[in-house]
Amino acid sequence: MKLQKFIFILVTSFVFSSNSIAYAEGDTEEDYTIDFVVLKDAEPSVFSLYQPTAYATLCNNIISVDLSELPEGATVTITRMVTGEEIYSQTGMGSMEIDLNACSKGRYQIDVVSGGLWLQGEFWL
Repeated sequence: MKLQKFIFILVTSFVFSSNSIAYAEGDTEEDYTIDFVVLKDAEPSVFSLYQPTAYATLCNNIISVDLSELPEGATVTITRMVTGEEIYSQTGMGSMEIDLNACSKGRYQIDVVSGGLWLQGEFWL
């Protein structure tokens, strides 16, 4: 019985800890979804089930960002977490691709700010 509990806790902690950060090793063809956390939300509608959001995927050191659900333009910023250096920033609508092949390996943060909405995610190159 104790072994079953231990295995359950071990598997559960692995699943939940690995979902928040995307990893990419070498030149893989596989897409990794970057999960966003809402840091600041715009004034909520009186009654709405719809939460506008952004989506980002990482494949071969290229991030594809989909901003089509956001009602207005957004600023996308990428920061190297070790140094705090901002390596990319652009304002736009719709979708954009960001080539990070010139960046060194490490942990990065992506921020999407649109109006009163601020989304943040983390990933590894």
